[in-house]
Amino acid sequence: MKVLFVIDTIDNHNGTSISARRFASELRSRGHEVKFLTTGGPDEERFVVPEYHFPMADGLVQRHGFKYGQAKKDVIREALEWCDVAHCYMPFGLEVATKRMAIEMGKPCTAAFHVQPENVLATFHMQNFKWANTIFYNILNRKFFKYFRHIHCPSRFIADYLVHLGYTAEMHVISNGCPPEFHWHKCPKPAWCADKFVVLMVGRLSPEKHQDTILEAVRYSAYEKQIQVILVGSGLSEQKLRKKGKRLSNPPRIGFLSDQELMETLGYADLYVHASEVELESISCLEAMGSGLVPLISSSTLSATSQFALDCRSLFAPRKPRLLAQKIDYWIEHPEKRKEMEKNYAESILQYSIAQSVSHFEAMLMEEISENETNKNH
Repeated sequence: MKVLFVIDTIDNHNGTSISARRFASELRSRGHEVKFLTTGGPDEERFVVPEYHFPMADGLVQRHGFKYGQAKKDVIREALEWCDVAHCYMPFGLEVATKRMAIEMGKPCTAAFHVQPENVLATFHMQNFKWANTIFYNILNRKFFKYFRHIHCPSRFIADYLVHLGYTAEMHVISNGCPPEFHWHKCPKPAWCADKFVVLMVGRLSPEKHQDTILEAVRYSAYEKQIQVILVGSGLSEQKLRKKGKRLSNPPRIGFLSDQELMETLGYADLYVHASEVELESISCLEAMGSGLVPLISSSTLSATSQFALDCRSLFAPRKPRLLAQKIDYWIEHPEKRKEMEKNYAESILQYSIAQSVSHFEAMLMEEISENETNKNH
């Protein structure tokens, strides 16, 4: 198959872009051709559209590390003429225009649900306004998703919710997947944290991710002086988190890490905390568990990540730092139980392998191609 991935930004480090690159690599290893319709520099594996600039909000968009692609009809047409099937990762202007042209050209086209309205509204501290989120979901359906037969959902959580809201496409629950390099491994701690209990979280530094809850929880811990927090990522909340972290005996390490540095950090961290209130799956949590870290996961009703918890010791109520502190202290006080569960979590992630996910994804694309051909013949 010649598969076209339509995605505004492919070069950044958010979960959707990472997933798209990994799916493309796995598909290529199976003999398929994959190209991106996206922004960025020229590349033989891309059909490049210019970046769309927002006169009043460009700075905010850039701080999120995102770029919106312009709906250049000539580039879209060239990309669709090349492919056997297109897959739209986002519900924005570039993807809307691609779907419209795909309908005109009779090209098969599928979609993914990777943009959770609660994530967008969290920028304005409105993620808990149910009426606003429902309106947003309905707009996405009316303007974009209702025109698809097949939608890729990274979790059962969001698939069921879309059906509840009246989305009529077939929902394909396919994990973003965990690559084989994220397996159980241990590395020696660097000198600066050799005598510390290392608590790690990986993800965009933004309000709905609630890294601040981790820092507050450490303040309440009976082992505050022994804990070192590492927050991997970048985003709007970085300066607020640095300011809050100054209150701790061991100020948190905050910032971006290379792939190699992240792998090493996953190998020497003691506990992974996923405090996010809004999540469709969480690649970072999958990778941490696959690497052999016991997770503590927010049980938010707006997040799917709690599905990975093997028992209640790995769950805590969202935005409740005192309760999180108790859970952190439990794992500090029970190192043998933690080591036992590390292996259990690493094994539990095998069912979310990237190979298995791409096999399901292949089947979805082939189903769309077949149905599209049948409809054209009738």
